[in-house]
Amino acid sequence: MATYTVLPVRTASYNTNLYNTGLQTAILNDGCVLASWERAIDLFNSKLTQDEKEKIDLNNCQSASFEELLKAAAVAKTDAELKRFRWTPTIQKIFQQINRYAVAGDIIAQYNTEYTSIAWGAFRFLLLFVVEEGTIAEKLSKALDSLVPIILRAQEYAVLFSSHSGSSTAGVFLALQEDLTHLYAEVLNFLVRATIFFKKKTIRRYMSAGLSPFDTQFKGILDQVGKLEKNVGLDVVLLNSEAENRRQEYEDGIWLKPADFSTNKSDLLQRYLPGTCRWFLHSDLYRTWRESVQKNSLTPNLLWVQGKPGSGKSTLAAKIISDPTSPTDEIICYVFCKYGEENKSDLKDILRNVIHQILCADSTSKSSLNQMIRNARLGAKTPHAQNMAQLWNLLQQMLGKAIRVCCVIDGLDECSNVIEDRVSFINKLSVLFHTAKATTRLAVISRLDRSETGNPSLWTIIQIHSSDVQEDIAKFVSTKLEKSDVLRPHREKDRLQKKLVESSDGMILWADLMIKELEAGHWNVDRVLSHPPKGLRVVYAVIFQRLSALITIVEVQYVLQLLLVAVRPLSLDELTMGLALLKGLRNHEDYSLQGDPDREGKDIIRNLTPLIIVMPDKTVQLVHSSLKEFLLETEEGKRDVLDFASEKFRFKISDLHFTMTSCLITYLSFGCFKNQAREKDPQAILFNGNSLLKYSTLYLLTHFIQSPPSTILAGQLTSFFQSGLGWIWLQRLEIVYRTSFGHLQLMQSQLKSWSNLPGVDGKYRNILGGFLLVLAQRRYDDSKILPTEREERLAAMSSLASSYREHGMYSRAERLEVQVMETRKRVLGEEHPDTLSSMANLASTYRNQGRWTEAEKLDVQVMETSSRVLGEEHPDTLT
Repeated sequence: MATYTVLPVRTASYNTNLYNTGLQTAILNDGCVLASWERAIDLFNSKLTQDEKEKIDLNNCQSASFEELLKAAAVAKTDAELKRFRWTPTIQKIFQQINRYAVAGDIIAQYNTEYTSIAWGAFRFLLLFVVEEGTIAEKLSKALDSLVPIILRAQEYAVLFSSHSGSSTAGVFLALQEDLTHLYAEVLNFLVRATIFFKKKTIRRYMSAGLSPFDTQFKGILDQVGKLEKNVGLDVVLLNSEAENRRQEYEDGIWLKPADFSTNKSDLLQRYLPGTCRWFLHSDLYRTWRESVQKNSLTPNLLWVQGKPGSGKSTLAAKIISDPTSPTDEIICYVFCKYGEENKSDLKDILRNVIHQILCADSTSKSSLNQMIRNARLGAKTPHAQNMAQLWNLLQQMLGKAIRVCCVIDGLDECSNVIEDRVSFINKLSVLFHTAKATTRLAVISRLDRSETGNPSLWTIIQIHSSDVQEDIAKFVSTKLEKSDVLRPHREKDRLQKKLVESSDGMILWADLMIKELEAGHWNVDRVLSHPPKGLRVVYAVIFQRLSALITIVEVQYVLQLLLVAVRPLSLDELTMGLALLKGLRNHEDYSLQGDPDREGKDIIRNLTPLIIVMPDKTVQLVHSSLKEFLLETEEGKRDVLDFASEKFRFKISDLHFTMTSCLITYLSFGCFKNQAREKDPQAILFNGNSLLKYSTLYLLTHFIQSPPSTILAGQLTSFFQSGLGWIWLQRLEIVYRTSFGHLQLMQSQLKSWSNLPGVDGKYRNILGGFLLVLAQRRYDDSKILPTEREERLAAMSSLASSYREHGMYSRAERLEVQVMETRKRVLGEEHPDTLSSMANLASTYRNQGRWTEAEKLDVQVMETSSRVLGEEHPDTLT
């Protein structure tokens, strides 16, 4: 007896950050949704007969998402079509035509039974089976497509109400949970049975179709799905006000643009060696800071930890946030700064993340904090929080609401801001935490000198000296050598251990790199005992000298370029695909047929060990920020230890963005993406297994705008859109990754700035301008769901009008600008800066139309009002 496995393999865990993945992928990311899904599986299983339970394997459904089940059904459908007899489609078309006259055949057979009944009956039986199989396959395909919007809406509702606590609507919420459970169960029922139908061997599938038509097998299930969808919709109508609050909270989260530091924390804690860091945790200075109380000048609540690269500073940060002696009601905020990484490399990122973490952790003041963020977001009129003054004001207000807050900022020196801005930032932050109404503590871990901490009397300063970490390094080296099958039996092991500790100069990273190099046989023990390399930079230079002799040096260079320029850590699969692209891959079919990702991934790790590490989430990163600085250095004075070989591994960041942009455009131009779109198959867009697709889709423009102006890139992007694949990319952004309204606004602004740079050819600028017009139209279309008075909609209208004006479409621009101006006059008043701006835009359109009198009248009105309200020397008045 055949057993049908719904999913062939157990699936991986899912990202729980809704702000990054979008609501549509949130199923199983939320406790409430997971519970509904598990109950749905149990409910479905309870309705199966014993015979069905023996045939259907549901083992993997518990950890699967709807998308994976739908993909399994789609894959089974495709496999079934491939296994069909070659003549099946033609026969089905012929039989469908014959079937139109089947009634006539039945009548003839009744009057000539002796001659026709047996032959006609056999033919009629074959006719039924062949036609029904094609009918069921066609109807199932349509039904699978129709399930996508149904389940996406259900998932969105589930996430919006996942932590509902309102007593007034608790009964409705329970009804929603129950309806969602039954909806999931019926969808699971349909997908499982559709998968089984397609997985049957061809003859058995024909038999099944003939004996049980579509209406018998599936119509009842789909009717029940439709009924339950309506029930869920009715529940949501009753919970609409709550839904609006959840949507607003979701948009607040997007606006703050938080980063996910969970991988950083787990990696540091995993690498922590028990028994180390005692010198720090038991020191009087740390204890004084830990026990600090509000406004107690004798015990400063500000801690500055300073040390050289690789001295274990981040490990100390991890120990601070996991200190079991911290008060249980204290909100712990942790920010890990990393140069060049999205949402982790700017002073604004620090403020946004601290604000967001307080918002998420403070349950006692959640309502007022949410309203505070919402007011700021609506007033900012930007897709993300950008204004530093506004962020400072928010943090000050939030510290006034919270009871206890401990903030740990690790790696301040990795922020891309200039040193003066960092000094000013720390000074302001220290005053804010020192004078806050709440009981607060602030710890900053950095390579920066303590002179940058502002008023030293506010700070407890701990300088990491080599002698402080000597015991920790000795324990680290001893543990590593004991675990090493290569070094443990060496006759000079004790001398080696002593030499490594002495030569480390307080840098655990140095000792770690040297042990790995010794284990791999790149250094011998005698050489280290006599002439150990001095400092991290020398170790890096020696390693790159070795790598320069490899046959695969070009591949090593490519991998380093990808790791250096990526705006978020890349997975090993993404790295191998990126490497293949840089080596000349131009279509996915060649990669699938000729590539060996597993082997190439192992080669990457082997060749670049110990310069890279594989994180707990399977992403690959450079071993330390000092390595990134080494590879991107431009100062001639720092090259004294480098030879010609290591110069082969020197890169310029703008060139890397150029390379990455070209690489991503090439990838997104693969013909398979056009074929998927041509088939109009939602599963092909949602579930294709291309490893680099998400990164390419989300970050193409990020790299594009940071590349130097180039006719080559402009030409590539132009060809990308002329081929139609650019619009498929934009569609994927909107449909699959649910780009926000603000994302389109930001994309439009960034691309416009780039296209106006010198060095971009005029003909390409015109084509890019056409794309900008489409973006403006998309942004305006998305805004139509908002009330007319909402500023987001008015801004979208104004942006589209501006694009129309730039393309000479003055009548269209005028209609929108008049509407924007009149609405702002009514909502904001005639003297509001936004109203004046819309009047100036309309005046510009009038001038382009040759309506000089009307333009002059508006210009005079704008100038006089600006002078009176803003002052004659205000920039807006002067312009």
